[in-house]
This record gives sequence, structure tokens and C-alpha cells, in this order.
Amino acid sequence: MRNLAKSLNISETDLLLWLAEHAPATELRHPADFLPAELAGQAQQALGRSPPSAPAEERVERRCAECAKLPAKAGLRVVEVGADAVCDLCGSSANKRAALAMIGAFHARGLRRLLVVGGGPGTSEDLRQLLAGEVEIRIVDGEGHRNAAKADADLRWADVVAVWSSTILSHKVSKLYTDQRASFREKLVTVPRRGVAALCMAVTEKVGAPAG
Repeated sequence: MRNLAKSLNISETDLLLWLAEHAPATELRHPADFLPAELAGQAQQALGRSPPSAPAEERVERRCAECAKLPAKAGLRVVEVGADAVCDLCGSSANKRAALAMIGAFHARGLRRLLVVGGGPGTSEDLRQLLAGEVEIRIVDGEGHRNAAKADADLRWADVVAVWSSTILSHKVSKLYTDQRASFREKLVTVPRRGVAALCMAVTEKVGAPAG
């Protein structure tokens, strides 16, 4: 009691009178328990103690049904929301949602490099933005010049090779990659549909499929 009164710079008599007026007589608790939080903080500082830390605020991420299946960061609670709400992870974008699933599949298998053969300028830029910092990507122009040596180097570089057959892709370019199917079968996947989401989903299925 003496130390508490001294730390608050008041007399023991005044402290006892205040406690007598405010502390319930029926509870057997320490007198300091009845002090206002501000005074308790002042007393702890005067006694060389740090005030108790406030509990950490729980972080919540609202996700759509598909994104709710993806892993969450430590200390983050995922709450699944309906289709009419905006997902905090993918922004309710089908392209981003498919890209996130593909990134997760790559990381789970320890893969880093994706080669895309075909695709237009718009989809190429979308892919680069969606995968930036997560998956290394090379895109082969479906109408550009490529020779067997460059194609072979591409195939050896990549962990996964997506041949985007539904886009502008000349046979002479695609043939450089598909002709080596016997040697690189485990890397090659043909994407028969247009759209970034379709490509990401096809690659995700390829990566997640059992080897053989």
C-alpha cells in the first residue's frame, strides 16, 4: 500500500479513503485491482514496469469459396463469403483466382519456371502481371521466328511448358516444342481454350497430376 501511494504521489490516507469509497467490500482482491486503468498505468511506470500490452487485433480475410481452399498466412483467419461479396484475395477476378491456384501448385511442387508457347499481347501482359514475383515466365510469340536450338533451350529451362493451341500459333512454331514430346512429356501441357484463367487451370491440373 505504501509503495502504491508513493508511486501515485498521494498519501496513504487519501488512497485508503478512495478505496473505501470505490472498492466492493465483498470481494477479496488486491487494492490495486480497483484503480482506474490510467492510474494503474501511472503506478506501473513509476514502479519500473511496462503497462500490459493490448491484445493483438485478429486479422480477418474475406474469401470466395475457391480462394478459401488456398493456404492462409499465419495469424490470419479466413472467412468464406458468398458470390455477391468481393473476395479480399482475388478481387472476384476469375483470372487472378486461377493464377493464385497455379502459383500455389507451383510452390507446393517446388517449381518456378513456366514457358507459354502462343498467346496474344494482351494475355501475355496479364500473365506477367499476375505471376510477377511468384513464377518466372517466358512467352514464345506464336508467329515469331524460332529455331530448334532456341526451342530446345526453352524446354530445358522450363519446369512446365504450356502450348496454347487455341491462340494465334503457327504450326511451325508449335511443332518445335511438340516434336520433342517424347523427351519432355512430363513438362508439356496443351491448352485447348482461350483466356488466362483457362491456361492457369490447365497448368494447375498438369502440375497436380501424378507423375507418369
